[in-house]
Amino acid sequence: MYGRTSWSSYRATGKGVDVKIDVHMNVYLRPLEDGSEVIINHLVAIRRMLTESKKREIAMSVELDALTVKVQETTTVAQSAIALINGLATQIADLKDDPAALQALADSLGASSTALAAAITANTPQA
Repeated sequence: MYGRTSWSSYRATGKGVDVKIDVHMNVYLRPLEDGSEVIINHLVAIRRMLTESKKREIAMSVELDALTVKVQETTTVAQSAIALINGLATQIADLKDDPAALQALADSLGASSTALAAAITANTPQA
C-alpha cells in the first residue's frame, strides 16, 4: 500500500532574499498479517508527526516573514545613507569657494548628527 501526503509550499522574496520551502512526505505501508491495529498505530504516529511538522512550518513561516521585513528595512536605510552621503559630497563641492555657506552646512550637519546620535541611543536595546 502506498500513500503520499504532500502539502505546503511557502515562498518569500525581498531584496537579497529568495526562499522557497516545500514540504512533502511519502508514506509506505505494508499490511501485516497480525491485523490492522499495527497499521492504525503507524498511521496515528505519522499523523502526529505531520501535525508537529506543520506547526513548525507555520512558526518558521512567521519568523521568515519578520526576517524579510527586517532585511527590506535595512536595505532602505542603507540606500538612504548612500543618498545622504552623495548629496553631502555634492553640497561640499558646490560650496568649496564660499566659507560662510560651508560653515553653515557644517553647523547644520552638527545639529543633525547630535539628533541622530540621540535617536540611535534611545532606540538601541541594552545588552
